[in-house]
Amino acid sequence: MSTSTQHQFRYTQTPSKVLHLRNLPWECSEEELVELCSPFGRIVNTKCNVGANRNQAFVEFVDQNQAISMVSYYASSSEPAHVRGKTVYIQYSNRHEIVNNKSPGDIPGNVLLVTIEGVEAGDVSIDVIHLMVFSHI
Repeated sequence: MSTSTQHQFRYTQTPSKVLHLRNLPWECSEEELVELCSPFGRIVNTKCNVGANRNQAFVEFVDQNQAISMVSYYASSSEPAHVRGKTVYIQYSNRHEIVNNKSPGDIPGNVLLVTIEGVEAGDVSIDVIHLMVFSHI
């Protein structure tokens, strides 16, 4: 095994569905992480631009086997993982999940809270809400 491969992986870490990626380009985007990691499984969460130099990230897969698949692939590949031409170092995280320190109001989602005043509850349907909310856009 080459020296560069030995430095790229830490085999003493216990496998986890969360991977820790180091040596990323400064201000690496979530899209770049997803592009690198998604061939190995479904990603449920990321945390980008962490560390003093903002060049580290965490990626959480649906299950541990997907993370193991990614680590195993790059451990046996002659080509290391790259983002924008930089070699990315991959290891298992000691985290079991990624926790983002955001309040629920800060996290984008697909829920719209609508309050309609002046109508009876039985008079409101999805079609009425659609007309009232989206016809003014």
